[in-house]
Amino acid sequence: MNALKKIGNIILIIFGIVLILLCADLLTNKTLNKTYSGLNVTDRQAIEEICTVINLFDKEDGNPDVWDKVYNPCETGCIIIHDYAAARGYCYVINTTLPANIFSQKIDMPDEYSDINVYRMAMVTPYLLKTFSPSFDEGHIDVNDTSLYAVKYDTSTVKYSGSGSLEESYVKNTFRDAAATPDAPAAQSDIKFVINEENTALTGLQYRIIDELLETDDKNLADELLCEYVMVRDYQASKYPDFAKQQEKTELVKGREQYVYYTVSKLTGNGYTYFDKEISDRITFYSAYHYICTGSYGSDVGDYFDEEGGIYTGAALCEIMDKFDIADNWEKKLDNSTNAQFVSQYSLIKDYCKTKDYKDMTLNNIQRAYNYEEVLSMARALTKGNAGEK
Repeated sequence: MNALKKIGNIILIIFGIVLILLCADLLTNKTLNKTYSGLNVTDRQAIEEICTVINLFDKEDGNPDVWDKVYNPCETGCIIIHDYAAARGYCYVINTTLPANIFSQKIDMPDEYSDINVYRMAMVTPYLLKTFSPSFDEGHIDVNDTSLYAVKYDTSTVKYSGSGSLEESYVKNTFRDAAATPDAPAAQSDIKFVINEENTALTGLQYRIIDELLETDDKNLADELLCEYVMVRDYQASKYPDFAKQQEKTELVKGREQYVYYTVSKLTGNGYTYFDKEISDRITFYSAYHYICTGSYGSDVGDYFDEEGGIYTGAALCEIMDKFDIADNWEKKLDNSTNAQFVSQYSLIKDYCKTKDYKDMTLNNIQRAYNYEEVLSMARALTKGNAGEK
């Protein structure tokens, strides 16, 4: 009996401690540092980055179309979570409206962000408990029947300088990852790009056409270039059908996400290119092709052609469709793509080209127009230098 009483007392003590901690958390969240200026510097910077972007592209500020093509925090809101080395800090729910409750405290924001709701959430907020897991870095969380994108940040990922520059900001990555479509068709990692002269050169030829499309503002010329692109790519797909389908899936999922990243980067006034830091100074697709074929890229050219190339072309095709109004509601069509009803950037462009008539267009004529011998010679240099040719 004494033993049971002792166990009962221990349980009561534990319950009391938990209750005290719970009340302390709720009370602290409701009473301390309720203004933006009272938050710690990292939290202020993280919130400021999000709010800066929201203000830049608020539809009432003269940018009616800017968010039609990207994940829009102006409409959906988001959650940011301070991640310390050994623990999780406060979560902030931004740009949505929460009903008054014991778990949330609205932060008094400065005038420039006064139209944006920011709530600090108590540590014990039920729907945020899973963010304590070290394995949780980002993902969607249901808040009042709305799926909000949540992402962790720390002092190393918050780079905002206060000058309006978001160059190394976590915000661009946040918007890109938030644009991911979980149910989109996934590419198969076991299907590889065949590195031989013809296949590599056909990719280089497509790169030349993409550069022309990104450069021109002439709609009639763009129509012709798109049809050239489709003819070259269709021919390549007839020779390598398995990889062609995988590339479409890579472009659909990761290319679209990357387009969001580029869009946010470009519209916030940052420089942006279609390539990673190793070749960021080579801002055209064809110069990147030259860089890769001459061996400057290194030994992992297979990895580039297997996936990275599809990410970049997928983003570029999104920009081209947007630029020339290639397909109505193309963003929603990509969002709704499934394995059963597959839609990709390329399939939309191909359908568009079916409405055009270029009777004299042939693959040989396209190759002559773009100095295919030069393109082929670079592919030859790559395959000769690639001892492990696939």
